[in-house]
Amino acid sequence: MKVALIVADQAQKYYYDPFVSACEEKGVRLHVLDPTRFPSEAAISIRLDDSGRVMGFVDVLECHAAGVKEKRLRVEEINTAWYLRASKPVPTTVLSELEARFSQNESSRALDALLSTIECRWINRKETIRFLESNKLYQQFIAQKCGLATPETLISNDPASVLALAHEKEDLLLKTLGYTELDKEGKYFIYSQLFRRDDLVGQDKAIQACPVFAQEYVKKRYEYRVMVIGAKVLACRIDSQSSEATRVDWRHYDFENVEHVQVELPIAIQRNLLRFMKRVGLQYGAIDLIETPGGDFVFLEVNPSGQWEWIVVLAGLPIPQAVADMLATA
Repeated sequence: MKVALIVADQAQKYYYDPFVSACEEKGVRLHVLDPTRFPSEAAISIRLDDSGRVMGFVDVLECHAAGVKEKRLRVEEINTAWYLRASKPVPTTVLSELEARFSQNESSRALDALLSTIECRWINRKETIRFLESNKLYQQFIAQKCGLATPETLISNDPASVLALAHEKEDLLLKTLGYTELDKEGKYFIYSQLFRRDDLVGQDKAIQACPVFAQEYVKKRYEYRVMVIGAKVLACRIDSQSSEATRVDWRHYDFENVEHVQVELPIAIQRNLLRFMKRVGLQYGAIDLIETPGGDFVFLEVNPSGQWEWIVVLAGLPIPQAVADMLATA
């Protein structure tokens, strides 16, 4: 069996459970390194000898179709690793607040040391994900160099610059630059909002207080969630314009009225998406595209750890099989 290490929280089993069986069929055994189990429930041990060889072990959860079991996995056994989505380490509760903060920071650095020295093939690395996930302008910068169209974009806290772009464009879409946790339960989100120039006039203090991520609003025929998995490009077409709730941002979800269909993207677009993924250092990612009423495709962003199970359910994309193929051949 080929050994694959996935860095993800145990609580996020919906990310990897659906492809456990597909991986087993391909001769790949999944092992989950959950940072929240470290250091209170799990241990790591890394040793660098005088010849530069890294040895040691990490306590993981070995995944089987029937369930999971704890396992001490030797570092040198790992063939492929994938930083998917993970939380911070959780120190033991018997520590003081200061000791817990110190323990969490040192534990994070220890895990970084482990992940940076495993000599194996990586799907996505932590540092790549951290750099890309909140850097949409860089994503668009590289997308354009790879032949993909992108909306005109501005990041600024200068009111005159924002109003100038609003004057040039019929509508502006304002987005967040990154993700901010608004509540502990994760119930509240800031969605993309459509603004016109008149909405922004007189808002100088608000714009100065916080940088604005503004894009020209691209009129849509359809939207797409595209999963790039290794060399495979799997696309789900989202008929977001069929519902008032999803016209501006399909993440408002109206599954009863919005059709999700598996489609084949034009070859040229697929080729450019693969070029983009190579340039940004990703083997896996969820890309959002717009198809305009004229049939042109516009790149919006890539989520390096994007969710996908709902696309499998709604559109039947063979994502578990594609992930298994990627891990088996990596």
